[in-house]
Amino acid sequence: MRGHLRNPELLATYAVGFSVLSCLVGAFTYVSFYLADKPFFLGPAALASIFAVYLIGATITPVAGHLTDRIGHRKALMGAVAVSATGMLLTLVHSVPIIIAGLAMEASGVFTTQSVASSHVGKAAAEARSSAAGLYVSFYYLGGFIGSILPGIFWRRAGWPGCVTIILCIQCCTVLIATRFWKD
Repeated sequence: MRGHLRNPELLATYAVGFSVLSCLVGAFTYVSFYLADKPFFLGPAALASIFAVYLIGATITPVAGHLTDRIGHRKALMGAVAVSATGMLLTLVHSVPIIIAGLAMEASGVFTTQSVASSHVGKAAAEARSSAAGLYVSFYYLGGFIGSILPGIFWRRAGWPGCVTIILCIQCCTVLIATRFWKD
């Protein structure tokens, strides 16, 4: 276990996992508040149906594996985060269909990033891969916990644009970390 926590490439992978779920949870938690308020006033059923965009992300995951094999982990991650970031920017447009398209892109990018990062654990761990994977999952879920709280601070101060800003900052840090520490 100590060896995993001294491996910079694995630590970077854990940071990527942390940020991935943080962004997803943050986006889908606070977009509900955004869309329930003016000018949209979506009700509970409409808000719940937005989560159907997860299905798009889930169908993309197998494609992500093939793409990662072809272009490498870093390039696949950068592309996936670019898709997520573009999706987050689209949610700033005051149009429900465009916001839903943006959320579909966010989910697709996040599911792809998760696929890339979790497969990278096996590449970065020289030994004891199951414990390395266990640590990854721990950091991943810790990121989800933080993603439920951190954007709330920005929500209080700047509303949805504040949430989008912190999510984009996290995504930029994700790319910088992987670019610096991942080997392809």
